[in-house]
Amino acid sequence: MKIECVGPPFTYRWPTGEVRLVPGHPVELPEGRVARLLEKAPGRVRVVESADRIDVDLIGCVVMWDSPLFGLLRAAVLEDLQHGVRVFHPLTEMECVIPTTWLRP
Repeated sequence: MKIECVGPPFTYRWPTGEVRLVPGHPVELPEGRVARLLEKAPGRVRVVESADRIDVDLIGCVVMWDSPLFGLLRAAVLEDLQHGVRVFHPLTEMECVIPTTWLRP
């Protein structure tokens, strides 16, 4: 299960390991570990679903994403990059790169 940090980065440790959580960089953890972390750190992490796609060019398509700062947003894709898409942000009115993992179907 993939999760990512919401807010400041932090390190999550357990008896047999640890992981550094940083906003915008989802990490894969076992389901039981995710459940425990969600319980111990409510509001500091969230479950994310990868928007995996194969050979699909998104230029010109309107995409939707879940931003940790602004919530659910939509914009047209200006450039399809390897790990994200470049869009004209609807709230900041600036071009920005949205990580592929934030994209929603």
